[in-house]
Amino acid sequence: MNNWESREGSPQPLGVNFIAAEQAWNFALYSKHAASVTLHLFHPDETQRPFYSYHFRPLLNKSGRIWYCRLAGDMVDGARYYAYQIDGPHDLQAGHRFDAQKWLLDPYCRAVYFPFSFSRRASIGPGSNAGKAPLGIIFCSTGSGGKLDASH
Repeated sequence: MNNWESREGSPQPLGVNFIAAEQAWNFALYSKHAASVTLHLFHPDETQRPFYSYHFRPLLNKSGRIWYCRLAGDMVDGARYYAYQIDGPHDLQAGHRFDAQKWLLDPYCRAVYFPFSFSRRASIGPGSNAGKAPLGIIFCSTGSGGKLDASH
């Protein structure tokens, strides 16, 4: 692996993956038409507000249609859930329905958490669904190396 991937991340594999050799987490998301992407991390006992948000920088965190970032393990430590906010065109004729206020589930997440306040209506209507959206679960698939695993 080169230094660039270690600093900025890798577009593959999609989803969230723990890189044991670097004690870091790689997040990668496909979006053909996104104009901006923000990753939100949540503690297990606080799904209403993220404790950390990372705003992707297109020149550093995007290759083609893939947005990605690499976060050090200590930055992600304590996180259990994640979601994205994505902005882009809102053009119904072209099939684009971006809503920058929505928290979105990663289609490549391995497990989904539905908070007690989950609301399908908030997720499908316009405007914010903060605290009411399903979230991806962060876990270390190897069962070793990462501080988080599926048993938390």
